[in-house]
Amino acid sequence: MPRKILLVPFALGLIVIGFGISGTGPVVNAIARNFAVSPDIVGRVFFFQGLGYFLSILAGGFLGDMLRQAHILRLGLFIAMIGFSGVAFLPSFTPVVALFLVAGIGLGFLDCMINPAATAIFTKNPGTVLNLIHAFFGLGSMLAPWIYTALIRTDLNWQDYYKVVALFTFVTFIVFLPSFIPRNIHNNRFRDILTVFRKKAFWFMGATMIFYSAGVTTLNGWMVTHLVLRGWAETTAALFLSNFWLGLFIGRFSLSRLSDKIGHLNMIRLNSLGGILFTALAVFLPPGNLSMPVLLFIAGFMLSTAIPTTIAYAVVNYPGTTSTASGWVLFNNGLGIIIFPWLGGIIGSMSGFNVTLGLVPLYLFIMFIFQQLLAGEITRRTLGT
Repeated sequence: MPRKILLVPFALGLIVIGFGISGTGPVVNAIARNFAVSPDIVGRVFFFQGLGYFLSILAGGFLGDMLRQAHILRLGLFIAMIGFSGVAFLPSFTPVVALFLVAGIGLGFLDCMINPAATAIFTKNPGTVLNLIHAFFGLGSMLAPWIYTALIRTDLNWQDYYKVVALFTFVTFIVFLPSFIPRNIHNNRFRDILTVFRKKAFWFMGATMIFYSAGVTTLNGWMVTHLVLRGWAETTAALFLSNFWLGLFIGRFSLSRLSDKIGHLNMIRLNSLGGILFTALAVFLPPGNLSMPVLLFIAGFMLSTAIPTTIAYAVVNYPGTTSTASGWVLFNNGLGIIIFPWLGGIIGSMSGFNVTLGLVPLYLFIMFIFQQLLAGEITRRTLGT
């Protein structure tokens, strides 16, 4: 069997994460209408899904360095499947929010374990491999609005979207059942794992991800609402948003080899500069029929390799604690998922969603500042000063 076939399960896992995290933005208006709640209240969906992800992502990293990564990964898929199934069938708002929390927990375990598990199989060019499989997060995120729109146009509803996601998650769980993920090389004690938190670079790396997540999740969470309030049909606005994820999908494929060639830190700095420019254009220019989807596509393309390249950097530079390093990057991503879409709903209700979306380039600029601090710390450590 060709070794590359082992990329398929990881690609499916990233599609699940894309469906779960990025599918929330297109359906949030329908959830608000279905349960007759305001934007600041429906924002709890983002908060609790992000909270579940946040709680499990770092715990998953510790568990992955102490136990078998494959077991934690499968557990994540199973929990996510339970969460999506509950969202798909429960009839009232509070239980649905609780099941978004459960789904977030499952996605956190899954996301945390995919990266060290994949790099344990494909030990050469980790930046290339992680960018390739993370491209499928972009694919899942791009398909989420399309699937939702297709269901709405056939007189189905937002809960039918989560039925599709639950079924796909079950299939992915089955694909991961065979034992093809290597056992951990290191089985660490908890106190040994904690030593990595003494490094400044570890904290700068985490801050980079908080503000990456702030920009991307705010854009994903409220762009559709913003465009609807400016007169676009909800289905059209959802398809516009899908162009961001299409750009991210294509960017990860086409730029995957570049990250190992020019250096991981150089790659994520280029990501943030391009993201600042094109998200600003997408947000502040009038949303014409052509300009909006094109600008969102380019913004997604420019930001495409930020997460997988940062994870590759973390896994390569902290080889004894790969699960914790991966978990730390994604933990901070999860922190952004909790705070910023929820905050965006509050700001949008008070000041308008043009203000919420206007903060996206600012978040990405702060991300760039922390990338500079990270690069400076790495240089200082390398020179021994």
